[in-house]
Amino acid sequence: MRRNVRYHLAVLFAVIGLSLSGYGAYKLYRLPVYSEQDLDLAAELNLSIDLARLPPDRQPKAEALPQMRADVRREISSNLDQQRKLVQSWIQTGLVLVGMAILQALLQRRLPTPPPR
Repeated sequence: MRRNVRYHLAVLFAVIGLSLSGYGAYKLYRLPVYSEQDLDLAAELNLSIDLARLPPDRQPKAEALPQMRADVRREISSNLDQQRKLVQSWIQTGLVLVGMAILQALLQRRLPTPPPR
């Protein structure tokens, strides 16, 4: 009996795709959901850390603080969005692999088998 390599490849794609999608779904479920108050508090904390690192002669003026606070808040939000998009791309990639495996399995059933050599 001859082994069908394409069928094994389809099974491998399906297993990898399901694993990747499952892990991505788990990570997406485990990502924390932050409220606006949490984001404001994180921005304030990060801004105070950044200001504490600056030497006294390089401290910004009081007029620049709201802009710096907004920049830090935007950076925190973009980092959280980037994490979420990365996990979503894992799920999408896994589903594409599962789709490829299903398509390969269907093609194997539909196409005639070549004669043995």
